Amino acid sequence: MVIIMVLISSILSFFLVISLLPLLKKGFLRQNYRGKTIPSGLGIIMVLSHLLLTLPLIIAAGGEDAWLIIYKLFLILGISQAGIIDDFLGDRNRGFYGHFLCLMKKGELTSGLIKVTAGGILGLLTAYLVGGPPYLLILNALLFPLTVNTFNLLDVRPGRSLKAFIFLSFLLFLWVDEGLFLVLTPVLGAAIILFPLDLQEEGMLGDVGSNLLGASLGFILVLVLDYRVKALLVPVLVILQWRGDKVSLTRLIEKNYLLNYFDNLGRKQT
Repeated sequence: MVIIMVLISSILSFFLVISLLPLLKKGFLRQNYRGKTIPSGLGIIMVLSHLLLTLPLIIAAGGEDAWLIIYKLFLILGISQAGIIDDFLGDRNRGFYGHFLCLMKKGELTSGLIKVTAGGILGLLTAYLVGGPPYLLILNALLFPLTVNTFNLLDVRPGRSLKAFIFLSFLLFLWVDEGLFLVLTPVLGAAIILFPLDLQEEGMLGDVGSNLLGASLGFILVLVLDYRVKALLVPVLVILQWRGDKVSLTRLIEKNYLLNYFDNLGRKQT
């Protein structure tokens, strides 16, 4: 069933790309890291794919897994709206902590801070619904928004965030049960279709896309990871946010031969 749903999502996303990419080329352009003007907001295709496949997913999952599909849709809509606001109004140069400093020093509420706040609220809600002792609630409430923002940090070079998402999704496919993995299939199918467009600089995901990747993966990690793994992962992600603001994540990747090789694999070279 997982493979069938991924195929359906991929086919649906293919036709959504054909329909929406010309519109994005006319009305929603942005310069990428090389100064090339390309359509942004491809992540909206993931949102539409998820919306259109929600009912079939609920039927396919059934039982206790159906509520996961419904709540995941709520997460997708919430985090995607924050991403759309940041895509249209956002300053992409402030960084994670820069948004907080801007509020404290200037009293200015940035679109990035709205996005961070939305992720935090959804993280708290997710932790509450999943339940558990206080320490687990705290870990889950932190893990979700940190995963979202990590994918924002990754999405500064073509194909980088999608490579990470597809690779981690494959690992989860080998690990979690089918009913739980079905939650990822609408986004995974869309990610597979969008990957060559993003990698070859024919379009970019935008914050709506990177938010959705992080939210989808973060939700699954909250559900499946052991608390000890979460206790190790959360500090690592916190450090990554700090390092990503202080030093370019790209510079850190370039220092590691293996990471740099896979990061550049298939990408147009300057």
